[in-house]
Amino acid sequence: MTEVYVLNRDLERIGVVDNYTSLIWANRYSDIGDCELYVYATVELLKILKKNHYLVLEDDDMVCRIETIEIDTDVENGNYLIVTGYDCKKILNQRVIWGQTNADGNVEDYIRDIVYKSLVNPALPERAIRNADGRQNFLLGAKAGFTEVTTEQTSYKQVGEKVQEFCKLYQWGYKVIVDNDNFYFSLYKGADRSNSVIFSNDFENLISTKYREDSSSLGNVALVAGEGIGSNRSRNVSGYAESLDRYEIYVDARDISRTITWGDLIKMYPTTDNGGHGHISEFQQSFYYVMNFIDIQIVDDNQLAELQSAYPSGQVFKKDGIKYYRAYNVIIADLTSNSPAENDSVTLRDVIYSVYLLSCGYDKLSEYGTVVSFEGSVEPDVTFVYKQDYFLGDLVTVENEYGISRKARIVEVVETNDENGYNIEPKFEYIEVN
Repeated sequence: MTEVYVLNRDLERIGVVDNYTSLIWANRYSDIGDCELYVYATVELLKILKKNHYLVLEDDDMVCRIETIEIDTDVENGNYLIVTGYDCKKILNQRVIWGQTNADGNVEDYIRDIVYKSLVNPALPERAIRNADGRQNFLLGAKAGFTEVTTEQTSYKQVGEKVQEFCKLYQWGYKVIVDNDNFYFSLYKGADRSNSVIFSNDFENLISTKYREDSSSLGNVALVAGEGIGSNRSRNVSGYAESLDRYEIYVDARDISRTITWGDLIKMYPTTDNGGHGHISEFQQSFYYVMNFIDIQIVDDNQLAELQSAYPSGQVFKKDGIKYYRAYNVIIADLTSNSPAENDSVTLRDVIYSVYLLSCGYDKLSEYGTVVSFEGSVEPDVTFVYKQDYFLGDLVTVENEYGISRKARIVEVVETNDENGYNIEPKFEYIEVN
């Protein structure tokens, strides 16, 4: 049987459980995993299997924090402990994004900044994750180096919820591992092994499958409504489709504010004195923040047409495979003075605020589409071995007996150890977003 190690609250190894009745270990790529340990009750085990202690496996990144302990007593069959734990990624759900955060750039940097300010080194010391000695032990792991960008504004969401949103949008995974008595948060993306790892009846490595194709929730055009009242609400449209192929959704984005702080503005759009392209301009005793030029990510043809009409001297270019429009001498915000302080409020102009709304619409549309999922039981050691030939998050090829084949991502793996031996059930997911 796979050995289960027990860690105390300071992440120190204090025991091992190797004689249990069953262990269910469910690891998930962009969701929170869990585990269940069913073991004969002893005084020794009761001393170490406690709430807020941790369960780990030698060959797995997931670390489960014990949340539920049950004791079943039975004169005939004996007394058993049922211990349930949840992936330490759930720690991210213990913190809320306090206040308003603004991003215009790399998504991975944005996520890491949110985690850093909420759990690693927050302004309020009591929000930091610490061990019993008061040492901060929740840290950022290595960067994955993702290049995706976003323009976004977020307020008062759980940190874990926000991380999951981005992970599901970009097909990333996230994890919180334990190493040297510390937690480490990081993002990652599974490898594409679809040409070499194939689960099918022909390979005799697929025991059963469940195929599901769901087109009940389609959306490809989003009407996004921002600040304002009635007909004066700011609006924008994300996506394009026609006739019966058009599925409209409404996105209430009133929480996306035109008002941000001067500090946030110049962090995203630095002044020329700090290596950027912005400067303060005055006209008739009114003050503005003007960009010598600004690169706006192009998300659809309608937006591009509007930009070309408003800034005809601009130009289209590509960077890292992403299309941008460079506009010149653009007023992006109204100021209250010519020397604003970091926390002074500024009001965004439409050229920037509309991008926030567009981004919000496309984020929401990513939740709508045709979802095709495969769930299956595989032969553990036939053809391919889990954690050797393929891993959680990898892309593999799955084909059922009816010839339905998909290049699908492994989004969940449930390992079971019990009296019947070792069993593994991966869940494969392929998503078509129309």
